Amino acid sequence: MKVLIAEDDPISRRLLEASLTKWGFDVIVARDGNEAWQVLRKNEPPPLALLDWMMPGLDGVEVCRRIRAKKNAPYVYVIILTAKGRKEDIVDGLDAGADDYVTKPFSAKELHARVKVGERVVTLERKLAENVKKLKQFDKLKSDFLSTVSHELRTPIAIMREGVSLCLDGVAGELTDMQREFLSDTLENIDRLTRLVTDLLDISKIEAGKVTLRKSSIDVCEIARRVKKSFEQKAREKNIKIELSLPESPIKLFADGDKVTQIFNNLVSNALRYTEKGKITITVKDKKEVVECCVSDTGIGIAKENIPKLFSKFEQFGRVEGPGYKGTGLGLAIVKGLVEKHGGRVWVESELGKGSFFWFTLKKVPFPRILVVDDEQNTVEIVKRFLSVGDYRFIEAYDGKGAIEKAINENPSLIVLDMMLPEMDGYEVIKELKKNETTHNIPILILSAYTVDRERLDNDGNSNKNIPVMGKPIKPEELLNNVQEMLST
Repeated sequence: MKVLIAEDDPISRRLLEASLTKWGFDVIVARDGNEAWQVLRKNEPPPLALLDWMMPGLDGVEVCRRIRAKKNAPYVYVIILTAKGRKEDIVDGLDAGADDYVTKPFSAKELHARVKVGERVVTLERKLAENVKKLKQFDKLKSDFLSTVSHELRTPIAIMREGVSLCLDGVAGELTDMQREFLSDTLENIDRLTRLVTDLLDISKIEAGKVTLRKSSIDVCEIARRVKKSFEQKAREKNIKIELSLPESPIKLFADGDKVTQIFNNLVSNALRYTEKGKITITVKDKKEVVECCVSDTGIGIAKENIPKLFSKFEQFGRVEGPGYKGTGLGLAIVKGLVEKHGGRVWVESELGKGSFFWFTLKKVPFPRILVVDDEQNTVEIVKRFLSVGDYRFIEAYDGKGAIEKAINENPSLIVLDMMLPEMDGYEVIKELKKNETTHNIPILILSAYTVDRERLDNDGNSNKNIPVMGKPIKPEELLNNVQEMLST
């Protein structure tokens, strides 16, 4: 096992190197903190490090802090070498992330024992990391399998449903009462299977990190109203009221409207399932950094010990045996995944027999800024008008140099770029933007009244083949769809 020794005193350094070499370790030597950090910042650092506290440049404790601040890095077991004997000093070193310490002057036996402890910890850490990696691979295989199977099941299920529906509509001839009853039961179970397949597909995408948010300007209050309306018939059948508690003004948010609707739908559906009398209330509140929403009910409630398990997959509490709708146990897990994808959190307040309050937040994020570049002001105004429904913010530029300058200084979310510009054309602008560290990742949408030369677009060595191109005159719907697609996350 490799061990790094960082020690500025040459005598101590030689003693440490000789001892560790004698004990069978592969020793790397650093003469100060800066050298030590250059070794430890690499992708595969030595798993054991002995760092002297007092060194020129970076001291051992600062090096330790930097090691612990490095995200997704292999674990390094750190032993601090120190002449400081006060407990407060030792605590400072451990707080910085050190695993152990050896006081100077050190005993060879003590040093050997502490290094061997570190070796055992590193070995266990490596085994744990290897097992975690395997588990992630198995989990990915499972998610991919579920996603593939769920997707492939949709077509035969749709065909079965269509066939049964046609029979019930009398297309295949008159049905007896018994045949109609059997086919109605079949249709109900096909719908149940459809819900299960849809939920499996959703949860597998969430777990695989493949959920894409197609964000646009949404009014959360309007979504709440539509959700209420869609459930009113089912609520009336159970003699339950659905109420709204909304602010007077709209609450605009840059989010995925379909996914937010799905969150509300899952929570209201859940509330209806476990509420036999009373009401369900959908609440939306505008807070400083988030939009806070709640679906509350006067249903059976949830036992305290079950609340921590509520958002796990396939967990169901209060399930009623016999006929009627049966859930998949995935609805709340999907809610959690979609809320967290929007940068929010979800939690529950509930007591048995006293109903439940399902709260979730949606993070407020700034609406994207779009840099519109065209030498004709009329075209710039047309683009802005067509995109105004999305509540985007706009930056304008009328030539190539101005486009590059504003892209660097303003850091827009997207650039809509005309190719025929004065002084510096669109090809040159793209080349400069892709070379610049600040702007090379900004997505670009090309507008052009002429055929775009893809070979020239790609001749600077950058891969610009995937830059979408729209022709002029501009089609409003096509422009909006392209922009929404490119701003998806």
